[in-house]
Amino acid sequence: MAIAKEVINNFTKSVIESMKKNGSNWNKMFGDNLDPINVISNKRYRGINWAMLSFDCEDKKYAHNIWATDKQWASLNAQVTKGSKGTPIIFYKPPVYKKNKDTGDREKIKWAVKRDSTVFNVSQVDLSNSEYKIPVRKTGKQYSIEEIDNFINETKVIIKHDDVNRCFYVPSKDYINMAPKDKFKDTKESNATVHYYSTLFHELTHSSGHEKRTNRIKTNLNKFGSHSTEYAFEELVAEIGSILLGHQFNIEKTVRDNHAKYLNSWIKALKKDYTLIATAFAQAQKAVDYFMEDK
Repeated sequence: MAIAKEVINNFTKSVIESMKKNGSNWNKMFGDNLDPINVISNKRYRGINWAMLSFDCEDKKYAHNIWATDKQWASLNAQVTKGSKGTPIIFYKPPVYKKNKDTGDREKIKWAVKRDSTVFNVSQVDLSNSEYKIPVRKTGKQYSIEEIDNFINETKVIIKHDDVNRCFYVPSKDYINMAPKDKFKDTKESNATVHYYSTLFHELTHSSGHEKRTNRIKTNLNKFGSHSTEYAFEELVAEIGSILLGHQFNIEKTVRDNHAKYLNSWIKALKKDYTLIATAFAQAQKAVDYFMEDK
């Protein structure tokens, strides 16, 4: 548990330094590579592990976001290169239950425990004796406007265009206001379409916190001791949710015009409590899972 906490603390320090260094482009620290996947299960790493592995992949300039433990690579007759430094990840051992002979009820005999593990990128592995082949994947922006629009419609979240100059979510009335698409312009960072959808994903993540969905907003009310920290935390969750949803549809999240003003609040909050970054990613992942379920 102590080591797992240290892993999160160290990662949070890296996030803070990236925010200071990159300003409103802090999200670039996750790179534009594909989501990190495990070589054995072929499943994507999620939550805080998604962040830590994507961060390391970008920081180390690895060509592929593919990972596994030393033991998993060995099962494929692949050898981690001697002297390679792995990347820590976090996992939870689920609670253990036992049936009470007298009552027939399930009783918890062991609680869930947070653990850490170490994985290695495929770039750190000798594949010469292995049959494993790195998948050939298409690169570049590949997004379907129709696919995203269909997904948004399936969420059943109300989208209005009453205010043509602003984008926001109204919790009390549970609707999103979006400026029309023609208000979004091409920039050197990305095109107008991607700007529009990354902003919509941000507001959609906010809407996931409504009490009839994940109830995140009410649950976090007064949780952080100050309204400013509470507000900054919710904005951080929404920004992370926008990144994760963008990855679901293969678009790169773009920077909102008012994004930079939140940075100091985030840095201040993260310095006070390093566990906030893990909590923010967990809640953003929960938001994405809510909308992506059965999609």
